[in-house]
Amino acid sequence: MRTFYHGTTDVFKINRVLLPPVITDNKREEWRKKYTDKVFFTDSLLSASMYAKKACKKYGGNPIVYIVKPIGQYFNTVNTEYIADKALIVSKLTK
Repeated sequence: MRTFYHGTTDVFKINRVLLPPVITDNKREEWRKKYTDKVFFTDSLLSASMYAKKACKKYGGNPIVYIVKPIGQYFNTVNTEYIADKALIVSKLTK
């Protein structure tokens, strides 16, 4: 079974389910118009860690990486990146 990760900041109080920016209004890439109704995740721990650091640069807080499980169908967009409507947080990785 493939493991998926989502990197973000601990500033956001997420309650077990990752929701898309169209609902949360938290969009690290302000220019992004495509997939604002999707949640992004990756099968690369290195990429998730990088995205967590980028989220901290924009929103503050400390980097955090979650292991997630897509809810519903998911699609590979490019390289190690995937999208789904939502994602369930399975666990939090600790450093």
